[in-house]
Amino acid sequence: MPTSQVARAWRARTFPLVCTFALLLLTAACAPAAQEEAEVVTQPTGPLQYVPLATGARWTYLPDRATLDEPRVTLTVEGPTVVEGEVRTAWHLVGRGLDVRWFREHRSDGIYLVREERPGTIIRFDPPIREMTTGPLRVGQTWSGETTATLRFPEAEPANRTSSLDLTYVTTVVDRREVTVTAGTFEVFVVNFTSRTTDESGEVVDELTQETWFAPYLGEVRTENGFFLVESNLLGLPRAPAP
Repeated sequence: MPTSQVARAWRARTFPLVCTFALLLLTAACAPAAQEEAEVVTQPTGPLQYVPLATGARWTYLPDRATLDEPRVTLTVEGPTVVEGEVRTAWHLVGRGLDVRWFREHRSDGIYLVREERPGTIIRFDPPIREMTTGPLRVGQTWSGETTATLRFPEAEPANRTSSLDLTYVTTVVDRREVTVTAGTFEVFVVNFTSRTTDESGEVVDELTQETWFAPYLGEVRTENGFFLVESNLLGLPRAPAP
């Protein structure tokens, strides 16, 4: 895959501070199930951490200016799973044409993105991308890093199944403010994420800046692509002491 095409794929990110690439659209016919299975709903238990990570945590979002009866996007923490021989935490975003899984490593200093999966696309980050600190956040805080993203397209022609690119990124907490969305009124930190993609010669071929709103003990109130929080099963749960 040409570097320019991979760079454009980087602009398809759909989770805050999380990298995403262009997906290969796959069409498959699904046979109806003989018996519909009931959805299993897991309710996370408190107290909530500054950055919520509990299995079963769930958030639903709508785009800006969308009506409440429109299809929603749902983000769920699916919990620990083994990926490439290591235990990671799986997060699943689905709805409005999106179907993305992220696999993260939770360290003492923050949350790191290790791998992303979409239909037809797998991305591995080496080293993992530091997406968020464990808190507490403060205005002016910043962290940065660099990584190599390896993209694998299992359904592509053999010559085009693997591609890679180098990325540098910086995250900055630029503001703290009170905002009101459908889910309620919250005090949030405004977090800016900027990434730069370089080609084989080291030349910057793409630059991306995105903004999210993060509410401590709740999560993202606004995602980087303009989705706003409608509801969450974390609302009303007790909080753990700040770290």
